[in-house]
Amino acid sequence: MTGSPAPLSATLGPLEGDPRESLARLGRLGCRHVQLSATQPGLRPRDLDAGSRRGLRQRLQQLELLPSGLDLWIPPAHYTDPAHCDRALAAVLEAIELAADLGRVPVSVLLPPHDGAQHEFSDLLATMLARAERHGVDLADHAIEPTAAEGGNGHRLRIGIDPAALMANAREPEAAVIDAGGRLCSARLCDLTVSGMRAPVARAPNVDSDAQLDVERYAAALSIVGYARPVVIDARQWIDPWAGMAQSMSAWAAVAR
Repeated sequence: MTGSPAPLSATLGPLEGDPRESLARLGRLGCRHVQLSATQPGLRPRDLDAGSRRGLRQRLQQLELLPSGLDLWIPPAHYTDPAHCDRALAAVLEAIELAADLGRVPVSVLLPPHDGAQHEFSDLLATMLARAERHGVDLADHAIEPTAAEGGNGHRLRIGIDPAALMANAREPEAAVIDAGGRLCSARLCDLTVSGMRAPVARAPNVDSDAQLDVERYAAALSIVGYARPVVIDARQWIDPWAGMAQSMSAWAAVAR
């Protein structure tokens, strides 16, 4: 692959400590985009009034960081469980409004399997998509089998790609990217070791490496479908997120050489 690869973002949620300090460190690391978390203390939508949101935008501008999206990892079962579905819906609606305030960035979610027959979830999904349409925000479903929504505001339901989750389910990330095509809304950069752990990517898998993702093929697939958003370094469950981010940035830069 030649030319410049897609820009990188990095997840803020998995980083320990004060989010403000982590944002500054991401800027020093060389990231120009950041993926925020709607469940991280200090950044939850319900905890941010208009002034706090304005202050967050100003802080990002000072650090020359652009928000690439908002993560909201609610367990899929909560959307269909009567004991949790109301809270899950409220969390998504609040996240959509915060995403709109941050520049109409997409909200990454993990939705349950849905074939249209689950009327309760259909109603829930319709409410989410109506709010998404009102605010001009896309929902990126990172499920292995993404939910499909027909008609109405269904165009706001897009696809997210998580290579580690796909490989854990014996799926090829490159094939998933091609299948998603123009519906792809959030692409992650992460690997799955042969022992089944989420991990940073390496420049290229080899017999002496525990890496599985072929970064060059993955980048090529994203280029083929015209993916133009930042690719998110997803440090969830990494042993050393900061070292892993630096390694992943190096591996990603190498695909253009």
